[in-house]
Amino acid sequence: MNIFIRFAFSGLNYYGTQIQPDKPTIQGVLEEALSRIYNEKIKSTISSRLDKGVSALDFAINFQAPNRDFTLDYLAYYLKRSLPNDIFIKEVRQVNEDFSCRYDVKYKIYTYLIQAGEKRNPLLSYLTYQPVKAVSSDRLKEALELFKGTHDFRYFAKPEKEDESTVLTIDSTNLQKKNGIYYLNFKGKSFLRYQIRFLVGACLRYEQNRLSLDTIKRLLNGENIPYQKLKAEPQALILNKLYYPKIDKKRKIDEALVNLN
Repeated sequence: MNIFIRFAFSGLNYYGTQIQPDKPTIQGVLEEALSRIYNEKIKSTISSRLDKGVSALDFAINFQAPNRDFTLDYLAYYLKRSLPNDIFIKEVRQVNEDFSCRYDVKYKIYTYLIQAGEKRNPLLSYLTYQPVKAVSSDRLKEALELFKGTHDFRYFAKPEKEDESTVLTIDSTNLQKKNGIYYLNFKGKSFLRYQIRFLVGACLRYEQNRLSLDTIKRLLNGENIPYQKLKAEPQALILNKLYYPKIDKKRKIDEALVNLN
């Protein structure tokens, strides 16, 4: 039985999502809990590989249950009681045997949070990036606009394999502002390692007059131009939404703000 688990989590206490030896990860914690209840080793598929410190409001795993000894409702109850408080179970359901939470996603929305003004809220320091100086939304938007569409993102990422394709499509980008926080949104089917953080870093470099729009365009065309890359801090990055056409009800695309207020 192929079981799909949807949940949210704070990534501050984890070394990313993918399982690692001797380090707490989201996949590791979930698999440990599942292995205890089924009394045998459980292996899972995760929806995305996220960095250390990155959080998610929408994340998923799926796994093959070795038996039907537990109802889905009981499994959800067990996970809610046994997992740490920084992991919140949203849904447990059975899916088709060929369903994969990694490959069947139609799009993902990532959101990066920046405290915008001179006055900052220290209580949000673990969930936002706090620049030394106030940043201009107009200049951030100019840079963001360039990343929409199909480009070669090799110079805005760190491919994990030599033969990994770096030509990807970002469906849309936008910037929203609420209560002194900028929300930089990126929507697409898949992203490279560190891609969002390097894209945000490029936006910040441009806003600081340390990188030109022309250089960004040339880099997106695959030109190897030396430039000082900036990988934005991880704690401000959130996987905001996953959309699975096979299991999610048809709905209007909602790029809602992450509500921190």
